[in-house]
Order: sequence, then C-alpha cells, then structure tokens
Amino acid sequence: MNIGGQELQALQQMSALQTAGFKTLLLCKANSAILQRASALGLAATPIRFRNAFHIPSFRQLLQLVRSNDPVAIVSHGSHDALLSVMVSRWVALLGGRRMPVLRVKTFQHGYPLSFAYNHLFSKTLTPSHNLRSLFLVNRSIKPNKIEVLYPGIDFSGLLQADGVLPEHVRQWLDARPGPVISHGAILRGEKGHQVILNALVEVKKLFPNVRYLIAGEGQDRPLLEAKIKALRLEDQAYLTGILHPIAPLLNASTLAVLPSLIEPLGMFQIEAQYLGVPTIASSVGGIPETILARETGLLVEPGNVRAWADAICWVLENPIEAKQLAERGREFVKNKFSMERNTAELIRLIEA
Repeated sequence: MNIGGQELQALQQMSALQTAGFKTLLLCKANSAILQRASALGLAATPIRFRNAFHIPSFRQLLQLVRSNDPVAIVSHGSHDALLSVMVSRWVALLGGRRMPVLRVKTFQHGYPLSFAYNHLFSKTLTPSHNLRSLFLVNRSIKPNKIEVLYPGIDFSGLLQADGVLPEHVRQWLDARPGPVISHGAILRGEKGHQVILNALVEVKKLFPNVRYLIAGEGQDRPLLEAKIKALRLEDQAYLTGILHPIAPLLNASTLAVLPSLIEPLGMFQIEAQYLGVPTIASSVGGIPETILARETGLLVEPGNVRAWADAICWVLENPIEAKQLAERGREFVKNKFSMERNTAELIRLIEA
C-alpha cells in the first residue's frame, strides 16, 4: 500500500514504454499509493484486489482485461499478481489463444529458492542486480538463462529539470536549524537502516552539533522512528519529512546522502544522489556495491556498524572537497550504467524475446 523504489521504477518504465510506442496499464490494489501516483502522472490504471494467489474475483477480472487488451506481456511485481498472471496466461492458451509471456520482477530472495516456478511458470525472472541473481542461482536446478539482470533506469534529465522546492514545513525546520544536511530517501521499514543513522548521529553531533538528518518517505516504521528520535534527544537533529516528490530539491539541499540499508537488492536513492553531485555513503550490502565504487565515487560502510557510519559521516563533513570530487566521478559512473534509455531498451528486448 506504500510506495518505494520498486513502485516508482514501475511507473517510470510505464512512461518510457509509452514513449516507445507501447500502451501500458497498471493493475494494483485500490487506495494504494502507486494508484494515486499513477493517476497524478496520467497513467492508465485499474484497481484489482489481488487478495491472494487464488482469488477467483481477481482471476476473472484479470482474465477479462487480458481478453480485451491482448497484451504482449505482463510484468508482475508481487507473488499474488505473478501467480494469477501465470494462471490467466495458461488459461487463455488452453482456450486456443496466444500464451503471453509473464515477466516476474523480484527484488528480494529469502530462504532457498525452489526451481519449479522460475524454470516453468515465468518466462523470465528479472532481478535489479547481479548480487540478487546469484542468490537464486545457489539452487543449481534453476536454469541460469531464466534469471536475468535488469538494472533500474532513472530519468536523469527529469531529475535535473525537476521543478519545485522543499515543502514549507521542511524549509521552516531547516531555516530554524542551520548546519550540514544528511538526507535519506527510502520507505520507512527496518531494513532501510534509519535507526543506524539515528544512533550514529549521537556520536556525530559531538563534533558537529548542528548536523541535521532529513528522513524522506513513509511506511510502517514511522511511529517507531518518532519514538527513537525522542528517546535519543535528536529532535533538533532529525526530521521526518514524509514523501517528497520530486526528490531533487531534497538532494540539492543536502551536504551528503546516505543509504544505510541492512538488506538491499540495489537501491536508487544513492544513484540519484551521485548523479546530482551529492557526496554519498551507502552500505556494502546486496547490490549496492554495483552502484558505488568504494573510495572512487562514494563511500561504502559495513551495514549496521554504528561506529563506522559515524566515522564515515564525520569524514565527509571534515573533507568536503575530497567528498565532492568522489561525487563528481559518481555522476559519470551512474549516468552510463543506469539510464532510463538503457533500461527501456533492455526491457523491450526481453518482452519481444
């Protein structure tokens, strides 16, 4: 129901595919954040309950949509919609229709992956990083050609041209507390590492008492983070901004950006930060090292290591020239690797294949 990097990526892909001549339709739960965002962007969307993988009303609705639209492919981002899509595809084929490909997007892998679904149900499974792909292939029964890496695409030109300023409540908070700004854009969930930075701030503010930490996003952990800020007496150092869209005004106001995830298939905030020339620190976990070259385009820190995070933040604040040089190299690195054009071309290749 909340919105994060995967949802935003899906919307960007829809827009890019439409520019390339495809007609796209978003299927998602009613009252979800992605449905509201799609409507604001003028993207076609239809609500489906997707209550479970065998929800008969959702199956019937999806079947009707497939029959009326005859899609060239379905790109599924969740377990319920993926299995329902496979069943609809098989059902249409049994009735003499064309069996359409179902591309399964996976941004996580917990436990030991079973081979049947990946080998036989989905046309391809797409992962956002080579690191995540390797977690599937620990099961040697999974065919390597069924798991492909599709790096996310970012509309860098739109990032540069993004209009807007920080909301009034954010600007007022910053104006009342001048000092360096640490920004963090991520859904508010435990694995995103917000508490790591809050604990590190206790140490950082001993050297930089006016440091500020802007937490952009929404999610289930908001009450927990509010209580943590109060318990650590960080009301003058940390502020929950809510969702900020576009994200560029936040990054343009930042001294440095952080992505302290404990688990992360790839992440996007640190890519956007590097492109905008903001010194960036991220966890050396999951697919993040595929987005930052350690000590070349940014800093990589052991996930969950509060002392190491405090030291890294202090280094950036103490060495602004060197940190900015890293960020400038980061811009060229991410521009070549994570462009929307490259992502769209690869997605079209997978659809047409």
